[in-house]
Amino acid sequence: MRYLSAVVVVLGIACARAALAPLLGTQAPLLPFVLGVFVSAYLGGLGPAIVASLLAPIVATVWFARWPNEAALIQWGSHVVFFLIISVLATWLMYSLQRSHGAQLVALKKLGDTTQALRDAGRRKDEFLAMLAHELRNPLAPIRNVANILAGDPVDSAAVKRVSAVLQRQVGQLTRLVDDLLDVARITRGAIELRKTVVPIRRVIETAIETVRPLLDARQQVIVDERRDEGVFVEVDELRLGQVVANLLTNASKYSAKGARIWVTIEAADDVILSVRDEGIGVDAQLLPHVFELFVQGDRTLDRSQGGLGIGLTIVMHLVQMHGGRVEARSAGLDEGSEFRVRLPRLPVTMTRPAANRIAPAPASRRVSRRVLVVEDNVDSAETLAWLLRMDGHEVLVAFDGAAALSALRHFPADVVLMDIGLPGLDGYLVAHSIRTEFPDLAPRLLAMTGYGRAEDRKQALDAGFEQHLTKPVDPECLLAIIGSGGSGVSAKASQRSVQ
Repeated sequence: MRYLSAVVVVLGIACARAALAPLLGTQAPLLPFVLGVFVSAYLGGLGPAIVASLLAPIVATVWFARWPNEAALIQWGSHVVFFLIISVLATWLMYSLQRSHGAQLVALKKLGDTTQALRDAGRRKDEFLAMLAHELRNPLAPIRNVANILAGDPVDSAAVKRVSAVLQRQVGQLTRLVDDLLDVARITRGAIELRKTVVPIRRVIETAIETVRPLLDARQQVIVDERRDEGVFVEVDELRLGQVVANLLTNASKYSAKGARIWVTIEAADDVILSVRDEGIGVDAQLLPHVFELFVQGDRTLDRSQGGLGIGLTIVMHLVQMHGGRVEARSAGLDEGSEFRVRLPRLPVTMTRPAANRIAPAPASRRVSRRVLVVEDNVDSAETLAWLLRMDGHEVLVAFDGAAALSALRHFPADVVLMDIGLPGLDGYLVAHSIRTEFPDLAPRLLAMTGYGRAEDRKQALDAGFEQHLTKPVDPECLLAIIGSGGSGVSAKASQRSVQ
């Protein structure tokens, strides 16, 4: 069709030139055909322009050429050569302009797409930061109220217990928010190492259900167990897969009304398929392909009171992929409920050896009174921690910097040194090295307590001579168990919550 347009243009110009012959005479008969080459190049591109360049001299020669003598023939030939040169230049110019224009259009389209994508990402980031501020303020408000209550008129022991319970819940909420943020950062940059063992899938699910049981009970929701998972084993990091299931159950609970049902299903064939299905608010069709993306959130009307940042599904997706599986979301639309399906590789029966992976519980150690040196530059944190340890029967001394800690050890032979890393002057690593060097006979247990919980932070602490690395805020029950025990062994709860 493009080439036919070139033929039509050339013939049209020939007809127009013939019609204007009485006015133009025989002067420059090929000149109008240059316009035909331009038009053909514009309409059809390079190929039609070449066709027009070759066809125009032929048509002009047939219709307009007259050479009564040899000189006229030579002159006509020169016109044709000049026309071909002009046509080639015109064709190349038009082709270059078209390519440049096309490239500009493509670049503008890409720029427009990129700009829109950046706008969308910026909008989602702003929404996320607004939600983060909202969720952080929620627990801070009751914490401030409790502080004012305790600073006011004397309160009885029952009131102290009530406000203590409030503090524990709100600090737990703050800890979960920070843990989620750190998990997203570590997972997305590949800084999490899985510790895989062969476990029955039933055990993982039951542990996850117990984890979210308080939320389910508070909302009077029921788990409908449709599992057929007897004898089904997977090779996974049990703690991380439990986090996946707990996040899915939490998500189903938050987005479902009180008294709703949540179905948990296991299908085992070549793969193990775990399904968590609810009858909640569902997912809009436009949002469904993006539910696992960071900073993407749907209607949070139902779950604002429960807290959370809406990044649980991002964590789920990355953890499942790290296990060699995949996860998908399904929903028939708003108010139609939703379903999340996790597909994991199933181990052959001959490969399952669950007993070999079970660690026998360590015998309980008798808690005894210890001499504990607390090294912490935050005065409030140091004094409250010392108070907690004294309540547990330990003898405690507080130092607010590294130099004071080394001085204190000369007259306070501590059994345990609980030390912050970010100290003024000498940091915790240097203090630990100095303790091992200057007090070889004392040899206290060194426990690092810090807000940095990365794998490299833990390795640096252990290399510096610390026995354990505890990430703030440390669960008090776990901390007391670690200090009160005779060695470095800790409970499962402690290893999961405190040791990073």
